Amino acid sequence: MQGLNTRLSSYLDKVRSLERANADLELKIKQSMLERTPKGHDIEGMLAKAHAIEDEVRKKALENARIMLEIDNAKLAADDFRVKWEAEHVLCLSAEKDCQALRKGKTDHEQIITTLGADLESLKQELFFLKRNHAEEMDAQKDRVAKDEVNVEVDAAQGPDLALILAELRSHYESIVQKNKEDAEVWYKKKMATLHTVVKEGNEALRIAQNDSVERQRFLQTLEVELDSLRKQVGALEGNLCETNQKYALEMQRLQVTLTQLEADLTQLRLDMQRNKTEYDQLLRVKQTLEMEIATYRRLLEGEEQIKEIPPKREPDIRTRKIVKVVTQTMVNGKVVQESSEVEQIEEQKK
Repeated sequence: MQGLNTRLSSYLDKVRSLERANADLELKIKQSMLERTPKGHDIEGMLAKAHAIEDEVRKKALENARIMLEIDNAKLAADDFRVKWEAEHVLCLSAEKDCQALRKGKTDHEQIITTLGADLESLKQELFFLKRNHAEEMDAQKDRVAKDEVNVEVDAAQGPDLALILAELRSHYESIVQKNKEDAEVWYKKKMATLHTVVKEGNEALRIAQNDSVERQRFLQTLEVELDSLRKQVGALEGNLCETNQKYALEMQRLQVTLTQLEADLTQLRLDMQRNKTEYDQLLRVKQTLEMEIATYRRLLEGEEQIKEIPPKREPDIRTRKIVKVVTQTMVNGKVVQESSEVEQIEEQKK
């Protein structure tokens, strides 16, 4: 009986020590859980930031598309102005050729007028010489008739009247000369009127062509100014597009770095959670073992069971797997041209 009391007191001491150890273990478990609680990551803030960056990227993409559309419209407008400029240039060259032809026609008409004037002077001189020769011949004929005059009285029939014949000849030739003179004057007046009309029409056409050429030159200069303005606008839009593309590439690079960091944080968070879960399971098994031992001791005290040694449980093997992801990017002029990723797994065994 004394041995039983001694053993009972030893069991009670052992139970009390186990209860104290259990309480200490529970306290340690709580402290360990509090200490090993994964630090909270501000995922909401990161998601909000990612959404804001995504909205900004979408806006930049829309702005990029709008700039590309403006560049295409400017190029089409420049092509239209170039076509108009080429057409106006062809018309200007045609008008200049017409002006040159009119100037040449005017020069030819002036030469014809000069030639006709010289011919008219020559005809006047010829008419003057004809009149003078005719007068000289008439005077010589009169003198010859006066010298050859004889008085012959015969009873023969009366001969022709030479004075009358000469008067008729003179009248006939004078009428011919007068008719030729009138015909020459009429032809000269008609020719001069025709030439004046042609010259007037040529001058009017030349003036119209010159005015048209001036207007076309002015319009051509306006088109050239507009074309230069459109070229400058296209250059500015292309520069803006290049700058936008660079900003977009930098923003994408920054987003890629942020995404890689978030993935690494998420992987580390999963590893921490897995490790904490493993440690929690271990502590929970230890607690359950202690509770079972305490319950056994209580049953022994109450006389329900024989003392039975409970073999200690074997600690399970704990394997920890770490996944490391390495992202490699190759950038040229701020643009990602190549991207590769490698995943490495590391296993650690704990006993």
